[in-house]
Amino acid sequence: TKPYYPPQEVRMGHEGLVTLQIYVMPNGRVGDAKIAVSSGYPRLDESARREALKSWRFKPRMEGGAAVGSWGTFKVRFTLEQ
Repeated sequence: TKPYYPPQEVRMGHEGLVTLQIYVMPNGRVGDAKIAVSSGYPRLDESARREALKSWRFKPRMEGGAAVGSWGTFKVRFTLEQ
């Protein structure tokens, strides 16, 4: 799912790319999300982090036939549509 685009950021014309470090638990849910590289706009960064924790699901890494938790990098781009 796409993260919420804060209205004040839309009004100000702010766009950006947030890089998240995400911990995917064995069940595929996100257990932790940290800002690795900021978009330059804290509200955009936090919106991406919250969305990852709330609703993103991944296929977990497998080791020896069993799902295991692991860290990965995911980028989120905020762009205003014309």
